[in-house]
Amino acid sequence: MLRGKIRKWLLNLGWDVRRTSSWAVHKRAEVHRQELDKWRILKTLSPEAVLDIGANTGQFAELVRELLPQVRIISFEPLQDCFAKLQEKKQQLAPHDCYHCALGAENGKHIIHRNNFTPSSSLLEMQSRHKEELPRTEQTFPEEIQLRRLDDLAPELTLPENFFVKIDVQGYTAPVLHGGEQTLRKAAAIVAEVSLQPLYSGETRFAEAYEILTSWGFEYRGNLDQWISRKDARILQCDCLFERVT
Repeated sequence: MLRGKIRKWLLNLGWDVRRTSSWAVHKRAEVHRQELDKWRILKTLSPEAVLDIGANTGQFAELVRELLPQVRIISFEPLQDCFAKLQEKKQQLAPHDCYHCALGAENGKHIIHRNNFTPSSSLLEMQSRHKEELPRTEQTFPEEIQLRRLDDLAPELTLPENFFVKIDVQGYTAPVLHGGEQTLRKAAAIVAEVSLQPLYSGETRFAEAYEILTSWGFEYRGNLDQWISRKDARILQCDCLFERVT
């Protein structure tokens, strides 16, 4: 075919011609637009700081920066390689502070169940349901990390009056809340990832997170995102929005 002959001729000249799928580009743009749309509440709340607890390599921080160009972002990430990648983005995410630790109810060294798919890494042991839903999460191995209480870190954070918190810690939400109660009670809003199906041993389920946060004066406003099972269409996990009302 003429097209093939032209490409061969260009290759002989040292030019490599590749076809870019406009559909793939459009699909990526649409997925990104949907992600931004899920988090438009940030523009409504207009916080002066955002705490990204369980930052991984900065995926959420990048969305925050796009929605709120001037807001201060404070990230917490325990995994060594993920933290290194997060730091590489420090300039593009500025103003941005990074803390190389996990948050919990105590201070000290701890072993995390590091997963080959790093967003699924957890301080809790993964259950079979999670592996069945995401086969790429089958492999885990131990990594020693630093665990800190948010309330102990708070004095050096110098948080403003209006701040927003996202907790994405794969089932470990309740210890994060308990270790940061005095600080988190002051947040304008908290998005807490909770499980609705058994994914990690001893994980924080919706009822527990709801009880804690409503007792602190927050009101449940619904879900911003959720993970739906490909096997039976049940909701496995969701990001629940709680706003402070008292």
